[in-house]
Order: sequence, then structure tokens, then C-alpha cells
Amino acid sequence: MKISVKKKAITTTALVSMTDVVFLLLIFILITSNFISYTGIPIEVPVSDSAHTDFQRNISLSINRLGEIYLDTEQVGRFGEEEEIIGRNELIDRLRYLVETNPEIVVMIQADRVVALGRVVSLIDVSKAADAKRFFIAAQLAR
Repeated sequence: MKISVKKKAITTTALVSMTDVVFLLLIFILITSNFISYTGIPIEVPVSDSAHTDFQRNISLSINRLGEIYLDTEQVGRFGEEEEIIGRNELIDRLRYLVETNPEIVVMIQADRVVALGRVVSLIDVSKAADAKRFFIAAQLAR
């Protein structure tokens, strides 16, 4: 008895393993990405061993070496001679509007490393006066 063997060329490719590799690469990129977007304001934030980035929606409240205060990328005030915030009421009103629009918003306070602690505390007070429930102070992760 003769057995006939048909030789067929393989016409399909196994894409399952390729999609697994692409999926794993995508997961790796998402995990290692930094999700906080920093503004274009030149600020050297302090370094911390326990810094983390687990917030999804935030608003940046920044202060640079010169005492200028920025809400995201727009300058909204500055510190005066006697350490009072010039434009404080306008800053509180604008921040309150953003908080009322999105109650889950997180205020990210960025301060240059040479800025006095009293000025950072003033920005925290402004955040609380604007009824912000969540805020944090930005720091770089020590490597």
C-alpha cells in the first residue's frame, strides 16, 4: 500500500508571538514613563529618594529664584519686598475656578531649590484658600 504525502508550502505566519512581544514592550514603556509634565519654567526642584508620580490630572503652581509665581506657564504673581504675594487674590480666584471645575485636581507645587521655605508655605496657603483638597511638592527622584 502506497501512502501519498502532499507537500504544502506554509502560507500563513504566526503573528501571535509578535503581538505578545509588542504588548510587553508597550507595558514596559508605560511603566517606565514619567507621567508628570513639567512646565517650561526653569526651576531646579530638590531631589528626593521617595518621589513618586501617581497623579493623573494636576495643575502646576511654580515659583522661581526671582520670586515669580506661575500657574502652569502663565505668570500670575510675585513675592514683594516684605514676603507678601503680589496678586494673591487673583491667584486664589483663578486656582479656585480650576478646583471647582475639577474637584479631583491635584495642585503640584514646584519651587526652585534656593527658594525659602516660607514662600513654599505661602503657596500651600494659597492652595488651601482656593479649596484645593490635594496638593504635593514636586521633587526629582534621586538616581
